[in-house]
Amino acid sequence: MRIIQSFTDEELKELLHTFYKYFKSGFEFETFLKPFLESIGLSEVVVTQKTRDGGVDLAAVKDGLMEINNVDSVKYRVQAKRNSPETTISPEKIDALRGNLAFNEKGLFITTAKVSDKAKELAVSKDPYKPVFVIDGIDLVRICIDKQIGFAYRPVFSKEAMDEFTNKLNDNEIDQDHKIVEQTRQEKVVTKVITANDVRCSLISIPRYIVDNINDNTTKQKLMVTINSSDKYELTYSPSRKYLYLPNSKVFFQKYGIIQADGSVAPKEAIWSIDENQMIYINIRRGD
Repeated sequence: MRIIQSFTDEELKELLHTFYKYFKSGFEFETFLKPFLESIGLSEVVVTQKTRDGGVDLAAVKDGLMEINNVDSVKYRVQAKRNSPETTISPEKIDALRGNLAFNEKGLFITTAKVSDKAKELAVSKDPYKPVFVIDGIDLVRICIDKQIGFAYRPVFSKEAMDEFTNKLNDNEIDQDHKIVEQTRQEKVVTKVITANDVRCSLISIPRYIVDNINDNTTKQKLMVTINSSDKYELTYSPSRKYLYLPNSKVFFQKYGIIQADGSVAPKEAIWSIDENQMIYINIRRGD
């Protein structure tokens, strides 16, 4: 569908107000953010904490060219604020996010409020090693229109379209048959595709968030892994390449439909989580 991108300032403001009012709470805005960030090219999106002022902090990864060892992937720290579109975010609030960045991490500040063009430019240029990119309310609406998220036709804000988009998170994370992702752990799950490279190398590449939560993650060790609720494995974790080694990989990949009957490889989306006992849970999506 062709999207008309030419709007008056008043039309954009009206769309932003309707968009803002859709989210009745910071929690609803958070539900939207995970699939939104995935739609703009980030992966391994996970909520790290909720802030007292109704905001939410997330972590995400921008995949690089090398899928196996994450050498050239970029980690993002994301701060989101569901503020009134009439308010203006100060540069100090954006700088506060920069203070939480490690060297060579990038920041992403998302708000439904206003941010001046000068503040956006300064957020990127102030420290080239810790840039913060800003998406304000109008930017957010434009991106959603372009991605056909929550808007339909002219566009008109569509509650049904937004409900469908935000419900996608629940459909992806909770398999109707296995349901391995418990309600209490839903915020701490990450999505990562098991790729053809994984098959070729007899391994499963681990999402960055899971690696960060493995105790003593610089040491080679055995880890317990539960797949699709019932299948339990003890697999070797490699700290140098951030993967789980599969000793009988062909049988494993055939069992979960990644290697198909004709020998072809069908990459599968997998939902990961890790509990306080260091049990790793993987739900491998079925179907094509």
